[in-house]
Amino acid sequence: MTASLTHSETLIEELLWADHLLLGVPMYNLSIPSTFKAYLDNIIRINRTFTFDRDTYAFQGLAKGRKALIITPSSGNFVVGTPWEKMNFCDTYLRCVLGFIGIEDITVVPVSDQLMSDEIRQREIAAARTKLMSLAIEW
Repeated sequence: MTASLTHSETLIEELLWADHLLLGVPMYNLSIPSTFKAYLDNIIRINRTFTFDRDTYAFQGLAKGRKALIITPSSGNFVVGTPWEKMNFCDTYLRCVLGFIGIEDITVVPVSDQLMSDEIRQREIAAARTKLMSLAIEW
C-alpha cells in the first residue's frame, strides 16, 4: 500500500512546499478536466492535507497559508453576472476543494469566449493579461 501512495506523497510534498500555486485549468464540459481531477484526488488525503474529527464531524485543512491563482479559459462566458454563471462548476469546484484543504486565498482569472470571433477572443485575452499583470505586482 505504501508503494501505491508514492506518487500521491510526492505530489503532496510539492504542494506543501509551495507558498503560491499557479493553476491553468480550462473549463471542460462546465467543470475541470479529468486529468486535473486525478491530480486533486492524489493530493486530497486525510491526515496529509486535511484532518477529520469523528466526534464533531469537523474538517480542517492542513495546507493553510498558501495563495492560489487559477487561470480558467472557457469556450463561453460563465462569469458571475452572465446568464450562464450557474453552469460554472469549474470555479466553484476549485474554490471548494482548495478551501477544503485550507487554501482560502484564491483568485480566479477567467479567459472567456475562446470559441467566439477573433475580436471577442482577443478582447478576453487582453483583459485577462491586464488582470494578471496587476496581480503579478501583488504576488
